[in-house]
Amino acid sequence: MATQAVVRQRVKDYLYGSNYNNRPYEDLLDNSGNVGAGDGTITVANMANWGVGDILEFNTTGEQCLITSKQSHLHISRGYNGTTAASVTDATLVTKNPKFTISKIDNGISAIVDELYPEVYVFATGSGTISNTNWYYALSDTGLKEVLSVYYPRTASMGNNEPATINTWKMNNHMNTTPFSQGIGLTMWDYGELKNGDTFYYTFKKEIADVTDLYDRQVELVVLGAVFKLMGSTVPPSTTDTKDTRQVTQPGQESSDSRWFLSEYMRSRKEENMRLKEEERFTVTSRQTRRQRTYRD
Repeated sequence: MATQAVVRQRVKDYLYGSNYNNRPYEDLLDNSGNVGAGDGTITVANMANWGVGDILEFNTTGEQCLITSKQSHLHISRGYNGTTAASVTDATLVTKNPKFTISKIDNGISAIVDELYPEVYVFATGSGTISNTNWYYALSDTGLKEVLSVYYPRTASMGNNEPATINTWKMNNHMNTTPFSQGIGLTMWDYGELKNGDTFYYTFKKEIADVTDLYDRQVELVVLGAVFKLMGSTVPPSTTDTKDTRQVTQPGQESSDSRWFLSEYMRSRKEENMRLKEEERFTVTSRQTRRQRTYRD
């Protein structure tokens, strides 16, 4: 399972990997103790490489600080640029004037994660308890988008449990949430061999909400998309205005790199969608259930 820090580092490696000279200077916090959220002075290993006006970013928290004066310590203004002051462990890395701040990188990652569904998702399972007085069961699983199958363990089959499908079910969605809890639920008219109090299970498509939801193979997809968004945002628009102080044409290599990451992202996204559809075929289900899903609203 990926963590935000791992995905963030992979994005940074791509952003700076093609042009190492653009990688911002990194130093080591050398404070003879941890830095509290309210501390206004710090010391780094290479004090000579820092000056007034530099922006220092803590790699572990993403907080930015403005260096306001320099003596035997660096005097800093905490929580700069809309970031939040937080405690930092000594001997961790700090970055000087980063082109791509941690906040920007995290926003790029979040933007890609938010746009993955419906092409890219993960499979998840939930469960419920049969009640002889209910036909409808509210579902409250986070990220639930579509139920694929409903089943239960058949215990009398050759002495071992095996999954047996329930065919007479229908997923309900977009209902008034006051009487129907989450607005998503299952209506079931028959429970197979189950009786009151038994447990049934269901497999569903889950919308990816965070990098921790990703399959390992999906991490690279998110990294490629985030790099495209971040790299593309730094390419200035082309202009023919000779009075404009920016370049009059888009920088070729940076623009080309951005388009390459976009193409790789789209290709990987399509491949993952095809892989998920193939895996969906092996979900515990039946012909009747598949036909029902085809015609369900």
